Amino acid sequence: MYNRFNFFKNTFAVFTKANQPNDFVKPNYVSKHGSSYLFTKEGVYRYSNHWGRVGNCRWRLENIDHKQQTNYWGFCSWQHFYNNEEGLPLYFIEKVGENNYSYNHKKNGEQQNVVYRSAADTAKILKKIHEIQENNSWAKHLNYDDYNEVQGYFIDQLVSTNKTFIKIKQEYIALK
Repeated sequence: MYNRFNFFKNTFAVFTKANQPNDFVKPNYVSKHGSSYLFTKEGVYRYSNHWGRVGNCRWRLENIDHKQQTNYWGFCSWQHFYNNEEGLPLYFIEKVGENNYSYNHKKNGEQQNVVYRSAADTAKILKKIHEIQENNSWAKHLNYDDYNEVQGYFIDQLVSTNKTFIKIKQEYIALK
């Protein structure tokens, strides 16, 4: 079980966006990068402008882009911190909005038909998904009628299989 003395040691957590706690006077801890922490019996409040990779941890703020520079309060209960061993296949990619994908830990909730990957492999797939969403240069040599359909196909294959992007492209070309 995680607590105020070990939650910052190689953990994964999804913080829920929160309001400043009513009883907040001053933080229990302020990091060298300016994040403030308030510890409660139930969990930890964090006030920060950076989320995602935090030291040796991976902490997401639900529904917020981790690259933003706006300060937000987040809360995570002690029971929702999980072990973060970088080389183990502990992570899966999930759709968290209409066109937004993020990563999650295999112990965090129910999931079906997901592929577990290491943190590094998950980050590579998310980067490729972002590239597919941002421009269409990756598809310039493909034969397709509907770009949105081919885009969806490639993203779905990246999320739900262990196939490489090259392998997916080869199979797609063979189908056409």
